[in-house]
Amino acid sequence: MQTDLLAPQIASLDLTLFMREALYEAEQAGLAGELPIGAVVVIEGRIVSRGRAQHQAKQSQLRHAELGALLDGGTALWENYKNAILFTTCEPCPMCLGAAVMADVPHIIFAAHDEVVHSRQTVATNPYVRRHIQSYYGGVLEAQARALIARFNPAMLAYITSQRQEHATRAMQPHSASGSAPPPEATPSGEQI
Repeated sequence: MQTDLLAPQIASLDLTLFMREALYEAEQAGLAGELPIGAVVVIEGRIVSRGRAQHQAKQSQLRHAELGALLDGGTALWENYKNAILFTTCEPCPMCLGAAVMADVPHIIFAAHDEVVHSRQTVATNPYVRRHIQSYYGGVLEAQARALIARFNPAMLAYITSQRQEHATRAMQPHSASGSAPPPEATPSGEQI
């Protein structure tokens, strides 16, 4: 199954230039005590919006870097979404992948692979998602992204680089008799992701 897709129209673009900008946003997030994840949206070689993780500052689990960048894309993204590229320092989670699909952003470039989110499989196997995504390409400045994650949140790096069987096993367990949901996923240090 091919999961690294790069559309010809963006193959000549300097991916590292824009990933460095996303890494800057990730570093700023880390310095602010957030998960060190950053994102930028690029249209026609120009950054039109930026995002960084802001879970703590905004007291919301939904304040992901990619979602912030997409929401701040404004008129530029609304009018020229067909040429938009989302650069992010970590492979998008299902929510952020879905947001990119719903915003009709056809190109997603990421640095660090995340073995837990399974977004590559979603892109490769879900016809609805695949219809929207022309490029899904990872590993751009991955070593730098991993080093940044390790600097600010080593537990997060351990989490995204593992293919934890207990993650899949726990997700398959039925809810308790009281009807409550299973506990949320957390890094080894107990921090929710």
